[in-house]
Amino acid sequence: MELEVAIIKTKEELTALRPFYVENALWGTEKFPKTYGYLGFVPEDGFYLKMICEESNPLRTYTNANDPVYKDSAMEAFLMFEPPSGRGAKENYLSLEANANGALLAAYGEMRTYRTYLTGDEHRAFECKAQIEENQWSIDLRIPIWILEKIYGPLDLGEGSYFTCNFYKISETAEIEHYASYSPILTSIPSFHLPEFFAEAEIVNIAR
Repeated sequence: MELEVAIIKTKEELTALRPFYVENALWGTEKFPKTYGYLGFVPEDGFYLKMICEESNPLRTYTNANDPVYKDSAMEAFLMFEPPSGRGAKENYLSLEANANGALLAAYGEMRTYRTYLTGDEHRAFECKAQIEENQWSIDLRIPIWILEKIYGPLDLGEGSYFTCNFYKISETAEIEHYASYSPILTSIPSFHLPEFFAEAEIVNIAR
């Protein structure tokens, strides 16, 4: 499953792009709210992401940066880029998880545990905003190139560049527990932290 990430001029162009859908129910999940999103790339700036969940009154307990928002109703984006050394390097991926309060859990690392959490100005640079409407809620995120290059070193991002990613809908609270992904995760052990199941994404120019 390959995702095309269009080059855009401003984040206002995001919702004119083709959406992606989080449709794969995982680990016994029978029901979860419809979830979809848009991802675009502004050269020399970064990626812009909008995710939308058709869910009324989402569970939203946590309010602080790096709180465990996955225990609420949350939407998540995991992305992995290539360092200058190429694909032979370790699988270091960025995880972004947010609830309907706009509380963002942002971290990077090579596995589920021992992750490095982004704080202060780095965390604020994601510009995470949430909006709650009558029958849905959404999150908006900016993923700046400078943060990606802090993690990976210099990146050559532009038309024809590739990276890998996955997007999720989750709640670990028993009463509404559910797990769903954009790219299928083919394992019986519940975990989103499996970059081998990320989808390949290509930055494309649709303005031609």
